[in-house]
Amino acid sequence: MGVDKDKIYTLDEFLLFVKEERAELYEGVPIFMAPASFEHEGVIANLIGEFRSRLKGNTYQLFGSNLQVVFPFKDEKKGKEDVTVLPDISIVCDRSKLKNNRCYGAPDLVVEVLSPSTARNDRLLKRLYYEKAGVREYLIVDYQNQSIEKYILHQDSYQLEEIYSSENQSFHSTIFPDVTFPIATIFSFLD
Repeated sequence: MGVDKDKIYTLDEFLLFVKEERAELYEGVPIFMAPASFEHEGVIANLIGEFRSRLKGNTYQLFGSNLQVVFPFKDEKKGKEDVTVLPDISIVCDRSKLKNNRCYGAPDLVVEVLSPSTARNDRLLKRLYYEKAGVREYLIVDYQNQSIEKYILHQDSYQLEEIYSSENQSFHSTIFPDVTFPIATIFSFLD
């Protein structure tokens, strides 16, 4: 039995019915993920390589796009506000959030790589979810314009701290000071 795209789901119903399918849950509404382009996947692979090499020896957990992240946004709708996302990259410091093959609560850093089909959600809806959940650093990577936008959580609200591009070529993470790299390495295979 699959997910009915016209039904509103609780978190438990969604997790029960979505097994192998790549889907997210936005306030009860299932959103199915299209296969990613080679550009999208290449950028993710390069970013994971940079993060992994810079965070070597630390206790952080680094994940690619198959980690389900659950934000339990509870309200009077009896669970219909729950949100489940599949960030392109997640870094989690608190291992207690990792259980049942998922992350329950906010990763410390999330990266979303824009695709034509996901750009609107990544910039608007998912950005609001990450902000509300307390993700401390949110990166939006645009491979078409070869740029990285860095949002930092300040008093429960995201502030655009920096845009890295051909004019500002060296990325620096705010919450992970050891993570710094030339952004050209992220987009090098696109030339």
